[in-house]
Amino acid sequence: MGLRTFERGIHPSYNKELTQGKKIEKAAIPKKAVIPLQQHIGAPCKPLVKKGDMVTEGQKIGEATTFVTAPIHASISGKVKDIEKLPY
Repeated sequence: MGLRTFERGIHPSYNKELTQGKKIEKAAIPKKAVIPLQQHIGAPCKPLVKKGDMVTEGQKIGEATTFVTAPIHASISGKVKDIEKLPY
């Protein structure tokens, strides 16, 4: 049995009236971004960067330390202002 594919993508027929005919807009890069080192039920990642470091988009900033953990990568470039534990 071969893999099932979706030719020409998925095209749901509902809720299109809000965006139909609108142009795609570029979002501005935020002045501040908070990137959690715990993304799900797994353990938090070990930070690979420290306060004051410059990071680039796509750079690994958190290392997985256990089985149920995913590494974290920077979504934008910038300077690390702080690493702190925040409530979710």
